[in-house]
Amino acid sequence: MDHGKVQGCATPDEIASRLETTTVWAMPASWYWDPEIYAEERHHIFSRHWLCIGREQMVSQPGQYLTASPAGFPIFVLRGEDGTLNGFHNVCRHRAAKLLTARTGSSNGLTCPYHGWRYDAEGGLKHAPFFGEARDFPKHELSLFAIRVDAWRGLIFVNLDLAGSELEDWLGPLASAVAETAPAEVEFHRDVEFEIACNWKNYVDNYQEGYHIPLLHPGLHRDLQWKRYRVINFDGGSLHEGPARGTSSHPGLFGWRFPNFTFVSYPQGLSFLRMEPLGPRRVRLVYSFFRPAGVSEQDFEETFDYGMEVSKEDQWITPLVQENLEAGVYEKGPLSPRHENGVYYFHELVRDALAST
Repeated sequence: MDHGKVQGCATPDEIASRLETTTVWAMPASWYWDPEIYAEERHHIFSRHWLCIGREQMVSQPGQYLTASPAGFPIFVLRGEDGTLNGFHNVCRHRAAKLLTARTGSSNGLTCPYHGWRYDAEGGLKHAPFFGEARDFPKHELSLFAIRVDAWRGLIFVNLDLAGSELEDWLGPLASAVAETAPAEVEFHRDVEFEIACNWKNYVDNYQEGYHIPLLHPGLHRDLQWKRYRVINFDGGSLHEGPARGTSSHPGLFGWRFPNFTFVSYPQGLSFLRMEPLGPRRVRLVYSFFRPAGVSEQDFEETFDYGMEVSKEDQWITPLVQENLEAGVYEKGPLSPRHENGVYYFHELVRDALAST
């Protein structure tokens, strides 16, 4: 099965071999703030992979829509009358106005608020009012720009690359890991968003290693056997195993899929995180928490608070790292062969995606 491997990048086995035989180095500091690097990432990374944009429940009824702007690409997803999820760039084909401006809503038709051009749920141009009698007007060529849409575990994913892999293949081992460790039935609990003053790759770096756990996450450190923590890379992502200490039910199993999607799965619940770049120096963190069916909101709050405590500890350190990445002193550092194989693999995926630029 094709798990969405980034062509040309070193395989996880090759990564492991390199780490055993030589010192490897992190990406250059400038890659964490350079606007030109970020512009290349938008077109060579975020326009070519599946990206989570929200929950399927937000568009459960025909006519409901959800807008988003992953890495600065304005898009929307609309539930058709037949129940199908259709996705498009949120760009009118006339003069590029946004068709839908609210985050969510319900629409009986897609009418541009600028000049009134109307489209159907499949993106076809239906009417250009008062446009005039333009010779050879190519109405059939002016449908909305389509994107791919799929859903998994109650989440909506989009892919701007119409020729890309299927979502199931892209998720790869991550999907089976969630199926094996999460509660069989879950209910939505809460979405939480934060904006952090750091590059999106800075935050992925932090996620991709457990090296920092003893110092930065004392609560998490108490609950897992840190010396047995390991990151297992697969084609396009990583799984993190941190065996619980004693009778602790935390932390369960972690996972990350390139470029910016993660999960935490344990018997007491399931949470997802996406790290949405807002430019070269800022990132939005969006968490979606799900509790086991039958567990009340009040009873789940302890689990939710636990996840937020770990997140806020990470949110404290990553902006400090960002400041130093931009200070002009640090260029790049060595990566631990024992603890940072996940970081190195992430860096190799980024390097490979930008290799032709």
